[in-house]
Amino acid sequence: MTHTPDLLQKAFSNFIEGGKIINVEQFRGGHINQTFFITHGEESGQRRRYVMQRMNRTVFPRLDELMENVIRVSEHMQRRCTSNGSALPHRGYLHFIRTLDGRYSLDSEELGFWRLYRFIENAVGKMIPSCESEAFAAGEAFGIFQELLADLPAPRLHETISRFHDTRWRYGNLVEAARKDICGRLGGCRDVYNGLMALKDHALVIQVEAEAGRIPERVVHNDAKLSNVLLDSTDGRAVCVIDLDTCMPGLALHDFGDLMRSICSSENEDTEEPEKTTVRKDMFAALHAGYLKGAANMLAPEEKALLPHAGIVLTLEVAARFLADYLEGDVYFRVKHPGHNLVRARAQLTLAHRLIEALPELQAIAAKQERT
Repeated sequence: MTHTPDLLQKAFSNFIEGGKIINVEQFRGGHINQTFFITHGEESGQRRRYVMQRMNRTVFPRLDELMENVIRVSEHMQRRCTSNGSALPHRGYLHFIRTLDGRYSLDSEELGFWRLYRFIENAVGKMIPSCESEAFAAGEAFGIFQELLADLPAPRLHETISRFHDTRWRYGNLVEAARKDICGRLGGCRDVYNGLMALKDHALVIQVEAEAGRIPERVVHNDAKLSNVLLDSTDGRAVCVIDLDTCMPGLALHDFGDLMRSICSSENEDTEEPEKTTVRKDMFAALHAGYLKGAANMLAPEEKALLPHAGIVLTLEVAARFLADYLEGDVYFRVKHPGHNLVRARAQLTLAHRLIEALPELQAIAAKQERT
């Protein structure tokens, strides 16, 4: 659907009555939903900014359940931020706006599925950290996020994407995609496929522990990366964890592993020169320290011990997903060119090798920080 100004105004007017949209900026990042930054002029002359998103029904077939999760998490975060003495509690959570008929989303056959929340001023998102303090802030933010949700009342959150971080299942999907090879692409990426298969035991380290009951289920974000933390524009401290669509039952280690994957690599996720990849041990040290500060009181010893492994697990899982999507014809992740998912998979496989090589040093860093 083409998002013309008239269409955006029509969707927006289901949430906010009167006034007019003054400016629209589309956010070009992200793989799944379409996001717009809206500046709205009220009839009084005051201007307010909002984030309006059109949700992807293909990726999220149960959008009602997704929004129920998101609202429960946001409202719980609001209660916790208000009660814990936060200096600016209104900035620590996403404030969703109801439609004029009292719903938290617009579900329209004509317009699609939309939601609206307040823009958090004086805060920025970054794709990669420019300094260690930003890595620390991201780790602390997600640690606090998990700790604040540790007492989320029953019932259990919906699984909006079934088996999202089931690494064994993700590997099975890759094997099936390679067996079918419906696009005839396997011949050009067999080295990546074989490389991922050779590291399967590394990929399953966390899942094996979880299946044995040694790691507890928690409420986690499931898509933890620096770009999903807003940082204060003035002092660089973490303000708010965003993009809650995959927030559901899961493992704390998966969040930390995704943070490692996105923060501790010297290269971008889709670098076309993966051979240049190195592990930023300084970033790992800052990330680990921040995460321990935010979540240490919540984490079990078994979870702490596996933190350095978590980046390997998530990097291999994501690589398997990228390669399976490439073999299936790029049906899930948004791509810039036909070989984009293969480039991503190759880059992530290389990063996994580098993380495995660096594991003893990462474990030493983690052990030292736990002692201090």
